[in-house]
Amino acid sequence: MPSIEEKIIINAPLAKVFAFVTNPENWTEYVTSLTEVSDVSSPALEPGTTFSWEYRMLGVKLHGTGSVTENVHNAIFALRMEGATRIKEHYSFSAVDGATKLIARIEYKMPGQVLEKIASSALAEKLNRREVENVLAKIKIFCEAQ
Repeated sequence: MPSIEEKIIINAPLAKVFAFVTNPENWTEYVTSLTEVSDVSSPALEPGTTFSWEYRMLGVKLHGTGSVTENVHNAIFALRMEGATRIKEHYSFSAVDGATKLIARIEYKMPGQVLEKIASSALAEKLNRREVENVLAKIKIFCEAQ
């Protein structure tokens, strides 16, 4: 699967950034194309916790289920989503001079109905890279503003 990795420095404490990113109620706030998260099986979000999701990409609605694959307090949070598309998200957090360094690595498989709307895998990668950049920018805005 293709993957994208981006990083950002957020001027907020690590614990605050980790709590924001790992709260399912916030996921639709910072993941632009994620329109719904429901049926979260455990509020603790330990590995194996499941959820349902809805995503909109280029006007195409995608649905599926997901699970938490890793949750190490204030260090790592990872998800796997399956359905019309497959996505693996891995976030790593570290404290840097009172701020937080957040690294996001996303692996994805583009669904057929989305690929029909775009002409090349290069465009798909550009769209997905922009999505990851937007996710990190929104996390930064929310965490620095609160």
